[in-house]
Amino acid sequence: MSFSINTNTGMMKTNLYSNLNSHQTDKTLSSLSSGSQLGKSSYDVSGLTVSDKLLAQLSSLGQAMQNTNESIGMLQVADGAMSGISDNVDRIRVLTLQASNGTMNDSNRAIIQKEIDSLLESSDDIAKNTQYNGINLLDGSGGSSKDGTFIIQSGVDSGDSQSVTIGDAQVASLIGTIDVTTAEGREKAFESIDDALKSIGEIRSDLGASQNQLVSNAKNISISQINVASAESQISDVDFALESANLSRGNLMSQVGSFAQSQANVSASRVSSLLS
Repeated sequence: MSFSINTNTGMMKTNLYSNLNSHQTDKTLSSLSSGSQLGKSSYDVSGLTVSDKLLAQLSSLGQAMQNTNESIGMLQVADGAMSGISDNVDRIRVLTLQASNGTMNDSNRAIIQKEIDSLLESSDDIAKNTQYNGINLLDGSGGSSKDGTFIIQSGVDSGDSQSVTIGDAQVASLIGTIDVTTAEGREKAFESIDDALKSIGEIRSDLGASQNQLVSNAKNISISQINVASAESQISDVDFALESANLSRGNLMSQVGSFAQSQANVSASRVSSLLS
């Protein structure tokens, strides 16, 4: 009659459970240290894929916000410059009214003409030299097509854009020549000045409307950023309470496994001593 005593089965099971517990504990420690439950692609394959897409969308929204803010800044620069030109044209109209009064003599009108010429030159300098990032804004040559039309990439996709056209505010295009030294020149001046003021108003209205649209777009982008970031956070962020509990459980199971291994070793040793 023969018999056998298998002392290895229990030890093998103990080692298996100990290794599985060790792997889970390592995963828990990794998650707690990084703050992400997607530290490795093997942890959650589908979750990692979705998270990567959301992070890419979040980055794109960030760039769209930057594009929008920079474009708002550009339009504010243009509008500020147009305000200066508008002030000059307003002053020119006042001077033209003054020159039209019968109390003015030729010498007086010549002096007024010099101030008008100076204001026209100042306005032309503003139109030709106003820039944003080295791009002329008010001479009709700005934009990708060099025709004063600016394409603003205000969204995350290729079609999410708006165009803004800034009119040519140079003196030659806006108001032309003003001559108040003659009665005929003064009569023509009023028509030219009023047309210029109308054009200035239209340009500034376009700038204001575009700014309002971009500000509204920035608000929408901010809301989208919050929602996307929240969605990504729910997928990737660690539940610290849960993972802390898992860590405590893992440490306890590790201690239990170590005790079981030691007891298995003692039992095997006793069996061997009885049979020797």
